Amino acid sequence: QFKNRAEYMDALSGQILQRLRLRTQRETRGYKELIAAYGYLESQLEQSRKKISWLEYEKEKPKKDTENGSEVEDTALKAKLEELKVIQYELNDAIKKKAEYADKVCSQADALKKMEEDLGLSQTRCNELETLNKALQEKLTTAEEIVTVLSRTSETQQVLEHKMKEAEDLNNETSVSKKLLQLTRLKELQESVGIGNKKVPPLKGGVGDMSGANEKLGATPSFVDDVVIYPATPFDSLEAHDVEVSALCFSPDGNYLATGGGDKMVKVWNVKQDLRTVDSRCTLSGSGGSIMSLQFDQSSGVILAASQDNTARIWGLQDQRTKHTLSGHSNKVLAAKFLEDNYKVVTGSHDSTLKLWDLQRGMNPKTFLAISRCNDVIAGRGMGSTIISGHLDQKVRLWDARSGNANEEIMLEGKITSLDHLPERQLLLACCRDNTIRLIDLRQKSVVNTFTAEGFNVSLDWSRACFSPEGKYIAAGSHDGTVFVWEVATGKVRSKKEHSSVVVSCSWHPSGYLFASAERTKKVTLWRQ
Repeated sequence: QFKNRAEYMDALSGQILQRLRLRTQRETRGYKELIAAYGYLESQLEQSRKKISWLEYEKEKPKKDTENGSEVEDTALKAKLEELKVIQYELNDAIKKKAEYADKVCSQADALKKMEEDLGLSQTRCNELETLNKALQEKLTTAEEIVTVLSRTSETQQVLEHKMKEAEDLNNETSVSKKLLQLTRLKELQESVGIGNKKVPPLKGGVGDMSGANEKLGATPSFVDDVVIYPATPFDSLEAHDVEVSALCFSPDGNYLATGGGDKMVKVWNVKQDLRTVDSRCTLSGSGGSIMSLQFDQSSGVILAASQDNTARIWGLQDQRTKHTLSGHSNKVLAAKFLEDNYKVVTGSHDSTLKLWDLQRGMNPKTFLAISRCNDVIAGRGMGSTIISGHLDQKVRLWDARSGNANEEIMLEGKITSLDHLPERQLLLACCRDNTIRLIDLRQKSVVNTFTAEGFNVSLDWSRACFSPEGKYIAAGSHDGTVFVWEVATGKVRSKKEHSSVVVSCSWHPSGYLFASAERTKKVTLWRQ
């Protein structure tokens, strides 16, 4: 009979109020009659008292008349006395009834007081029901909006899948030219450092016969797989910060290395073209806490840092000034990433929220409630409006930046310390406190491989693992200072202990020929083939 829950709640509230009014009228009706009877008895009592007074006067009058010699008939006096007795009896009966009515009045007063209390409680309950009704209406509206968004999401997903297929086809078409470009870069590096007499083995998985190109290029490093080189030899060490190093990353153009530490500073280093020389460029200050994550924008001219002072900051490399301070979290910020357009930023915090920031408008348009503390976020290239977050409750959450809703959750078996993304293959890397690194297929929303090794121990909630540029390798550091590198295709692992304390973070140079690892005791190590 009712179109929606709101109409039902309005009808129910009206029925409750009507019943309460009827009960009040019914109970107070008897009370009014009792008051009227009580008033009537009072008037009768007053008349009886006056009559008694008159009779007493008449009783005394014969005595006076006798004293004065008057004679009064005894019969008349006796009649008066009898009449007086009757009136006295009626008076006593009236007094008794008055007392009974007084008791009833008290009882009715108590009953009325209780009814007033019940009426107050009923009114309070009615107000609560009205509030609940409003909340239900809001939830119903939200649910309708979610249904609308989901219906649109289904259509959008089909479009995205089509676009992803087109992108994959485009990647396949450009793979040969990309590899030729990398071989040319490799040749330049070989000439600059004078590498000797070994030849590059034929490319695996390439299109066409590349052996002729290999003969022309001549010598190569001793460890080459599909042009991606595993940098296994440390060649330089930087005393990057006054205290522990907690974050590092290379710029997209490969010209800079940024490091962040417990000294609340971000240091930017120049990476020379020969990839063998690194020198200091500038120091960025202004943060009020340890730097927990770093990222350059796609132009490599701006750097974003998350900090333990509950904020994230953005600096320009040219003027070395703070462009934006993103404040609003109530606990330390562990991660901050640019979205694909570079005009929006997402931050993840230990206050169990993610916040979306619009840099053009200078505002925080959305806050995502994640329930659990966030250790890392992924956004940007190849992800559109999707944001991925990793949490201490062992869940990976996939968010829609437009609606602010978590569309998917992937449950793992350990607290998640970091995430990395390979957009070309729709693969996600998750480093966990159960001493494993899990490879997740984002199309299937499931774990497709797990990497671990003897001696590999993830000892920090913010330990960072990463893909190599083409996704051929995975690198991560361990609690004893060892750096582990796994080959994704085979699971083969290589390791080397170069640090003296916990390795916090790793980062690959975009070329794949250079690798950096940071430990808690000030030191950053650079690796090459």
